[in-house]
Amino acid sequence: MRKTVKCDADLLKLLQQSDSKEVDFLVDVLTDNGAGRISLSSAVKDLLLHQKAECLYTEDGLRFLLHEFQEFGGHSMVNFFRSEPLPYPELLTDVHKKLNGKDSIQKTVFEKERETVLSLLGDCWRTMPDHERWERCTELKVVGGFFNMQDHLNVDARGMVVGLSAAASSAAFIAMRMFPPAAIAGSMFPAYQSMSVAYRITVPFVVQIARMKMIIEQA
Repeated sequence: MRKTVKCDADLLKLLQQSDSKEVDFLVDVLTDNGAGRISLSSAVKDLLLHQKAECLYTEDGLRFLLHEFQEFGGHSMVNFFRSEPLPYPELLTDVHKKLNGKDSIQKTVFEKERETVLSLLGDCWRTMPDHERWERCTELKVVGGFFNMQDHLNVDARGMVVGLSAAASSAAFIAMRMFPPAAIAGSMFPAYQSMSVAYRITVPFVVQIARMKMIIEQA
């Protein structure tokens, strides 16, 4: 009897009810746009890329996708002795902390997801092209821990957290590209780059998961 691949049941349900194009983004992130990663087996990579090309994801394919994400996420935290894939809430909290969010432990999953998505993508979180979302989530300042989400969030009259306007958000990221923090622009870059590899997967993956949930909530 074949062993079932373990993954987050709620995330599996989310992916099953989402548009396949949204899942495609997750496959691109995990497989490095099809190039593959050292930590990802060629068999899993080939399976995911095949199902992406067919525009049809099976439950097994989605389980492998989520399992690899939940396993890989542990590389971005001090967690080397786990026997189970890391729960999504822990991965979300880790990303929220990486973006210097406030009260990461106390806030709900909903609050952290909304703050993470809006701080990085702004008010155009739903319509922003895939390549631009990926670029923002993997900016040097973001994966290096120098991004402060509080600088990219506003609160409306109802007390709800909202992102900056599209223009303001875009301007902020252009400035980030022009003036990278000195700590990651100088001789420390190689070491920094090595430490940030996991976040180049977990940040865009978590942002996309949270974004997919927001899309369904607004449907």
